[in-house]
Amino acid sequence: PLAEREVGTLGGAFARRAADGGDSPLGRLIADAHLAATRAPEHGGAQIAFTNPGGIRGDLGRGEGAQRVNYGDLFSVQPFGNALVVMTLTGAQIRTLLESQWSRSNPDRVRFLQPSRGFSYAWRAQAAHGERIDPSSLRLDGVPLAAADRYRVTVNSFLAEGGDGFSVLRAGSDRSGGPLDLDALTAFIRAQSPLAPDLAPRITRLP
Repeated sequence: PLAEREVGTLGGAFARRAADGGDSPLGRLIADAHLAATRAPEHGGAQIAFTNPGGIRGDLGRGEGAQRVNYGDLFSVQPFGNALVVMTLTGAQIRTLLESQWSRSNPDRVRFLQPSRGFSYAWRAQAAHGERIDPSSLRLDGVPLAAADRYRVTVNSFLAEGGDGFSVLRAGSDRSGGPLDLDALTAFIRAQSPLAPDLAPRITRLP
């Protein structure tokens, strides 16, 4: 009965397969849900949210057109039960975080963190390790990130402890806890239904 409980309506399928830049419709949805759950000052005051692609275990919805989504569908996408954590990072630390998506030992394997709405950047595949992110492209709501400025960032508890090699997140300060990632996604879809996929990429791959 819990799995079959209807949560909301989708206006199309949310795929987890990433576009050329690195983010996906489902990744954008989940990051937006995590940001919405932690954006209010009393819930952490988040400005940006990132989620890891390894935590997204399947697509959501099928084909085109309106379709109902239930709790079981959402659980199959986010089954790990990670809590959300809001922390403070500088602009420089955010750039370090994004550069950590590439492994020095295996540069062809990239773990693209999925960003929330309003955050965007560009990268170059052929650049040297640690220099792939174009620093001038890092923007929040159209405003360039300043290296010394402080930003409130939401991630799940797995990432917050340095999971998937994102060790810079262990240095995040002023931490506050949030809801479970699945609960945040459920609440967001319920509030926003009917919800269509956002097809505009937030990460751009440069020549």
